[in-house]
Amino acid sequence: MFACSPSSLVDVQAPSTVVDPSLVNTSAGAIELRNAALAAMTLPVGGSETNVIFMGGLLTDEVTEGVYAYVGPDERRLSDPTGRGESTQLYSTLHIARTHAQLARQALQQFAPASPKAWQGELLAFEGYTVLWFAEYYCSGIPLTALRLNDVSQLSAGYTTQELFARSVALFDSAIVVGADSTRFVNMARIGKARALLGLGEFAAADSAVRDVPTDFVYLIQFAPSSHFPNVFAQYQNLYYLRVQDNEGGNGLAWSTDPRPGLVPDQSASTFLRSGKYNVVGTSMDPYTSKPGTPFRLADGLEARLIQAEAALAAGDASWLTTLNTLRATCIGSAVCAPVPGLTTANLPATLTDPGNDASRLDLLFKERAMWLYLTGHRQGDLRRLAHVYHRPIESLWPTGTIVSPAFPPLTSTPQNEHGLPYGTDVVFLPDPTESVNNPLYAGCYDFNP
Repeated sequence: MFACSPSSLVDVQAPSTVVDPSLVNTSAGAIELRNAALAAMTLPVGGSETNVIFMGGLLTDEVTEGVYAYVGPDERRLSDPTGRGESTQLYSTLHIARTHAQLARQALQQFAPASPKAWQGELLAFEGYTVLWFAEYYCSGIPLTALRLNDVSQLSAGYTTQELFARSVALFDSAIVVGADSTRFVNMARIGKARALLGLGEFAAADSAVRDVPTDFVYLIQFAPSSHFPNVFAQYQNLYYLRVQDNEGGNGLAWSTDPRPGLVPDQSASTFLRSGKYNVVGTSMDPYTSKPGTPFRLADGLEARLIQAEAALAAGDASWLTTLNTLRATCIGSAVCAPVPGLTTANLPATLTDPGNDASRLDLLFKERAMWLYLTGHRQGDLRRLAHVYHRPIESLWPTGTIVSPAFPPLTSTPQNEHGLPYGTDVVFLPDPTESVNNPLYAGCYDFNP
């Protein structure tokens, strides 16, 4: 694992195209720029308030707001002028991580040729993940302007969603080649590549990409347990910021009935909290999820097997169900692939049966994905894939109908302001409006389809 070593090179505001050559034109400077890129990669996965876990969870059925009452992703109103702020912040966060990875890789190539070449592969994979998240979260038409150490930026026109997926596949392919000396980096890139291939509906290629990834593989992004780049998302779970509602919007999943999300009843009868948070039985915090240094599982062998199960189902291969039951039997207890503690054969029996028709099989597969990958930034991409690859109706996927926002004692005694209002219709996030000012090649969103 890497150590997040914050330095003056880490800029968590808008990314700058200016890098002082005196800071990076030595081997030590290039290595420090790599450290800055590693730190910047924490931002999209929990190091910033607007991360893919928080934002994707709100837009989908994973979590609801527990304190704030404002228009935004939880109400599916991202096109509302008052709901654009979070979209804009996440957009900047992803570009910061992407461009830091670009600059660090260039610096290693030019000024630290003796450094492990696999480091460049890791940075290519990081860039691949940021582009993948743009494809999964944002409208079609996202530009990918490239930064250069010599202060020359290569402006980019917008990429369609399919082009973003394809671009991320290319980056992951490069990461696999350049990072070949590190099995860990290669496996991380293989999983990212397969995830992008699922978005393209290329199931056989996705299966092939992860075939050699062991089930006990885990790639963690580490956070510094200090004031510099802590896991903000883990801390938010302790402060009533997030609640979970079963069947949110009428079509959401019933999260509380499965042990994998790790939920306990809230003081409100209709909502739940992550296990160990402030609740009716006490005020102790769960050390597994609440520490600011809690790492994030970016990629793991569990996801690799779930990808293979989806590919098998798409091919009409009955092994999809065997794979799902095998995960239930093995990714429990202290197994490396177990995402949360407390899973046993008693509370997670490996007894899934074939529901007998294609639609129900797909429902079962995506429910298993949702439970295994709860709050890991996958749900938004999964719902979009159900829409654009499997042609499920939008309103059967994202929360719809009337918003139910119950009171959340003890912080509030009345329902939130949005209680009783209709959900909006947005299913994708929107770019920073200043992109139009800074990039003459940018033409806005091509469409807002899932």
